[in-house]
Order: sequence, then structure tokens, then C-alpha cells
Amino acid sequence: MLTRLDDYLVHQTPDTVDHVATSDRNFYDRYYFNAHTLDGEAFLVVAMGLYPNIGVLDAFATCVIGGTTQYIVRASRALGSDRMDSSAGPVRVEVLEGLRRFRVTVEPNAFGLALDMTFEGAAPPFEEPHFLRRAGNRVVMDYTRLTQGGRWSGELTAGGRTFDVEPSAWWGARDHSWGVRPVGGAEPPSAPPPGGGPGGFFWIWTPIQFETACLPYTCSEEPDGTRWHAAAELIPAYARGGQGERLTVVGHDIELRPGTRTFERGTLTVARPGGTPATIHMEPKSTIYMAGAGYAYTGGWRHGQYHGPLVVEGETWDLRDEALLQRVAGQTETVCDYTVDGIDGLGVGHGIIEFLLLGAYQPYGFHTWSDVAPAK
Repeated sequence: MLTRLDDYLVHQTPDTVDHVATSDRNFYDRYYFNAHTLDGEAFLVVAMGLYPNIGVLDAFATCVIGGTTQYIVRASRALGSDRMDSSAGPVRVEVLEGLRRFRVTVEPNAFGLALDMTFEGAAPPFEEPHFLRRAGNRVVMDYTRLTQGGRWSGELTAGGRTFDVEPSAWWGARDHSWGVRPVGGAEPPSAPPPGGGPGGFFWIWTPIQFETACLPYTCSEEPDGTRWHAAAELIPAYARGGQGERLTVVGHDIELRPGTRTFERGTLTVARPGGTPATIHMEPKSTIYMAGAGYAYTGGWRHGQYHGPLVVEGETWDLRDEALLQRVAGQTETVCDYTVDGIDGLGVGHGIIEFLLLGAYQPYGFHTWSDVAPAK
């Protein structure tokens, strides 16, 4: 079907823009944004995903206030053909200037979370190395992602509190990824890949921002600790100019909350050109549980699934409820302060660490899906 976007010079195939080049049901195109106060009092995540071969566009906004209460709004709709309509229920993302400025809004709703905020990049976006991962002969990941640090302005209301969002006090990051990776519901089982072995998935993604630079770090490893994807770079802020400095990911030392697989604190290690080591220290402030946003939530909602022509729902979680935390444990994002030994002049940085450890991961002593961190 012809749509407004077909009059832009963006075509990659002989078809109209609403048809992608692959019929793989797992093809997706996704925005992600985080915003937080420097003291961690307020922490917001908003994302939107488009799944052309499933026929769905969905979005969520989730915010933690004071480290104790998490507000969640989720929306999903039938996609249709108009790729210029980047909204789902009350959630909307607008590109104001590609690779630089975005407006993110959540209209007032019954779930206590609304916002009208503008993101402006503080440094150029970082194109991470292409993700390509197979299970046996089947490609399960084949996608590109960019990551960018920035500052926010606007207004946020959550749980009856309204925050004036100013760039000096509200920092954050965004990513945009597109391609193939597992989304939506489970597919029929297939033969296990040759070689077998315990399954697992280990993931760290942390976009760090300093006054004068951004430092994105990402690392993915096999259950035995073999690294299959990693990248880090020191990127000068727009105001500073100059070229980025590619860093080598050396390792990580993550402490987990006892009885869980949830990030508690830790360090990351990189090396500068020439091999000079640098250690990144993380001091946590506030955590969001991404299950509420549709990441394998046992309550029934998952992104990339068809829920109806238009469905909007929400929840409020008390993060002091240990039973709740056990039920929604899994992928988390944690606002941290960052200091770096080995790179002079950065001062204290701020950002988030996204952490996920599923199944076996032998370097940290996890050999089955049910293992948890031991008591201290």
C-alpha cells in the first residue's frame, strides 16, 4: 500500500515501504529512551516497537519514583500500513531532527504516568558492531543498533508528582535498533543445535554520560564466558568536538543481589589504544524492572504480540514487596553514578546499566536455569 513515507527517498526494496525485505516474523524496528535525575529520584524508560510481519506496533512507559514505586503504561495496536504514525494509544515518538532530537509524549491516562519531553543528543550516536547470532543453522539475531547519550527537557507527572525536566538535571540515553531478533510469542520447537550444552544468555548494556563525553559499553557472552559481541567507545560531546576513541572490552565483575540474578553493583574493565587499562566503577541509585514493560512478563503482557486492535493498560508496583520482585525478576535497568580509573578528566558520570542473565553462565557460578546468587 502506498503511504506518505513512499514519497521520501528511503526505499531499500522494489516494494512499498510498508513491506520489509524479509518475511522473518521476528523482524522489528524499535525506539528506546531512558531519562533520570542525577540523584536517581526519578527514572523513566519509554520504548516503541514495530513488527511488520506480525502486524503490531506497541509501546510502553515506566517510571520509578523514590526507588520504591514503579508506574507502568503499556499500549498495543494493529499496525496498518502508515509508517509515519509512530503512536500507540497515549504513547508517541516524534523525530524532530534525525540523529539529534526527539519528542516523546504520554498523554494523561488512568495509570498515573504522563509526560511531554524532548531528548537532545549530547554527543554523536555510536553505531554498535552488527549483531549476528545463529542457533545451529538458523539465524536468530541479525540487527543493527545505535546508542546516544543526551539531555532532556519538558515535564513529567508520575504518581501525583510533577517534575520540571531541565537538561542540567535530567540526563539519559536512547537507542534505535532494527533487524531480526526473537520477539513476541514462542515458536514451535526445532531440533537442538549441534553440540548441545547448557543454554543461556548474558547481557550488559550501559550508556554512560559525563559532562564532556559519552562512554557506551556493551557485552554479550556464551554460557562458558566466550564473548560473542562487545564494544565500547569514548565519544567527545558535541561541544568538545574531535574524534571518538575506540576502547577494548576487557571484562566485568558484577555483584548480584543475594537470592536473585539482579544487578546490585560492580565494575567494568576496558583498555585504551595501546593497552592501557581503565576500570569503570558503578554505584547504584534506582532500579526499573523491565518485566512490566513486556519483557517476558508472567502477568500475560509481552511486546511483539497481538493483543487487539488497540489495547491500553497499566499497573503500579510497590518495589518494597519482595514477593513481587521475585515474580518480576529478570531484565533490569539501574541508574548508577560512574567513576573511571585510568581515563583522566572525566569526573563523575551518570547513566544506566541494563543487565540480563538467563540460564547457565559458568564464570559467575550459574549452571542451571534455577541457580541464584548465594547469600553473602
